[in-house]
This record gives sequence, structure tokens and C-alpha cells, in this order.
Amino acid sequence: MPLYDVAIAGAGLTGRLAALALAHHGLSVALIDPVALETPKPDSRTTAIAYANARILKRLGLWPGLSAKAGAITDILVTNGRPASRFRRGGAEGSALHFPAPLLPGDRLDPTAPALGYILTNTDLLAVFGAALQATAGVTFFKGAIEDVTEGPARVHVAVSGGEAVEAAMLLVCDGKRSTLRAKLGFRTLSHAYDQEALTFCLSHSTPHQGVAHEMFYPDGPFAILPMAGDEVSIVWTEKGSRARAYHALDEAAFLRAVTDRIGPLLGDIAISRPAVRFPLSFSYADQPVKGRVVLMGDAYRGVHPIAGQGFNLAMKDIAVLADVLRDAEQVGLDPGSPQSLDAYARWRRFDSAALAFGTDALTRLFSNDIAPIRWARSFGLGRVAQMDGLRLFFMREAGADSGELPSLMAA
Repeated sequence: MPLYDVAIAGAGLTGRLAALALAHHGLSVALIDPVALETPKPDSRTTAIAYANARILKRLGLWPGLSAKAGAITDILVTNGRPASRFRRGGAEGSALHFPAPLLPGDRLDPTAPALGYILTNTDLLAVFGAALQATAGVTFFKGAIEDVTEGPARVHVAVSGGEAVEAAMLLVCDGKRSTLRAKLGFRTLSHAYDQEALTFCLSHSTPHQGVAHEMFYPDGPFAILPMAGDEVSIVWTEKGSRARAYHALDEAAFLRAVTDRIGPLLGDIAISRPAVRFPLSFSYADQPVKGRVVLMGDAYRGVHPIAGQGFNLAMKDIAVLADVLRDAEQVGLDPGSPQSLDAYARWRRFDSAALAFGTDALTRLFSNDIAPIRWARSFGLGRVAQMDGLRLFFMREAGADSGELPSLMAA
């Protein structure tokens, strides 16, 4: 039985990109998932890629297959919002906070087209990652569910349904926020459910979006309008659970009226271009991302609210950090699954992960209410930050995954 450098549990966005990045660094990878790698079915979910993380896609040679499908974010506009009523139009109200891309310094990988980030459909990302995996010699795919994991002194043995088995120096757990492996392998996790659900869908529209992403904070949760390629936007609408279910059950005409009550005239005439999907929102955080030769990545490590669009961006930085850590281990002759190698990953990711996970949780609680003093303070704070270019740039770099010690795949 061959011994792989890395086994990966889960072939979603995180697992596929991890396999590509580690193979790019010369490691042998076994990718394990119950679902085959064929082109995924279209759906309405989209992912925001921070500008520093877009460098990973460029360095791995994935960007040519994605660039024409990516909506560039040239500005972010943050406001409070009010639904339409008998007395007012729906949409933004009060102070507005702009984060324009020209505030950013130049990027040598793309100096002529500054962008805060990019919006891509999950379908396009999975398809491009999947096609690249098929052409990557260093990755072997195993179709099946993981039935058992046994850790020895120098390797991990993974039993896969159908009678196959994989042995590797380490195992990456990339099977999502509700990871079954995480619990089975004894990782301690803090978690709670939000009384919110997200509706995700896409709109076509008559007024150009001009690359502006809008984040409107409504009493029951944020309403995000994200620019896609062409005349289309992605909507991430967060509502109290019961209301989200009621909106999702409406016919298309009534649903569009409810959407218009929140957007107002911003996009002109609108129509549903990709139907709404609904999913509950929750928070989870593992206090340690490493246990023996097993490593948590992405949502299996920490699952966050979509309010700041950081979920997959955190996973991408996990991947880039681990690639550097394992490269460094190889250069000094260390076993890639050794405690010295994996402890370096845990140290590098611990502060950033905790700060963003708990910061996003606090932000969700602060902005998902309609208490008058807090609403006033939000509006006042947005107005004050709007006058401070240095502070705006700080927030832009944080949101762009461009702060702290950057791994080589993310360096400017």
C-alpha cells in the first residue's frame, strides 16, 4: 500500500483547493469523498474571494479559468437599512461607509486592476478545481465514505467504504461545519445556532451594479448585494428563521416584492436569475486545530456567520499556511505529520482564526437588532470611520486577508 504525504477528507471547495496547493508543493495527496469529482450541478450559492486570496488562485494557475466568470468588487458600501413601509421606500438609510478599491496599494500580480475581492459561483469554483485535479499527477481520488481512522506513531490509516484503505503521514479534515470526523476524532468544539437563516439567490437587473458590493444592516440581519460578472448580483439575505422560511415559501412575484422592499430602486428592474436556497446559520470553533497527525481546516476548524464573507477566505489562508509549513518541514528532513510541523500550523493560524471567528460573532450580534441607541451608534460609527482613510484602509486589508504574516502563496 503506498504511503501518501497527505490524506484529505472532503472534496468540497476547501478539500479540492488544499489538494491542488499541496500537490503544487510536490506532496503526494489522497483525496477522499463519497461524491465523485464530476462537474457539480448549478446552484445559487456564491463565494467571495478576498484580493489577497485571489493571489493563491493566480499562483496555482487556476485564475485563467475563473477570471471571466468573476465579478470584481471595486467598492463596498456599508449602511443601515429599513424595509419599505407605507411612508418610505425600502433600502439604505443614514450614514454610509465606502471602502473604494483605489485606496489599496498596487499588487504586482495585477497592478492595473485593483479590486477588493471577487464574487464567483460555487459551481464555477468546484468545476475549475475539479478539472485541475483531474490533470494533477500528484493527487489520487478515492470515492467513498471514511469509516475509520487509526493513528500510528508514523502514519494515519484511513478505512474507506468499499474495502479500500489509505495510509498517509497526516490527515486533513475538510468535511465542513457539521464535520462528523471532527467529533469522532475527539476535537473539542464551541458551537451555537443563530436564530437566523440565510436566503441565497441571484438577480438580473437593469441598472448596472458598477462593481459595488452593498452590505445593508436590517433589524433581523444583514442583506448583502454582491456584484457578479455581467448584469447579475448575488444576494445573501439573513432573516430570523421563521421569517426566512415564510419568505422562501412565497411565489416568485411576492418574493420579488419583498426583495424590492429591501433594495429599493438601486438595481432598477430585477428578476430572479438563480432560485433561492435556504440554510440555517450557526457558529462553531475548535479550540485546537491539530490533534496528533490530524488537522482541521476551513469550516471544520471554525464555521462563521456569512456577515463578512470570510468563511472560505479563512480556509484559503489555512491551506496556504499549511503548504508553507510542510515545505519548510521537507527542507529540513522532517516528517510532514510530525508534531513540529503541525504545531507550526496551529500557532500560525490560532490568533487569526480566533480573532475573525469571535469578531464575526460579535459583529453579528451588534448589527442584528433594532435597539434605537445601538442603531444610532452604528450610524454614527459608520460616519466617523468614513472620514478616516487610514482606518478604512486597515479594515480593507483585514477584509482582504492581507494582514499579519502572509504565507508565500498570498504574498503581494
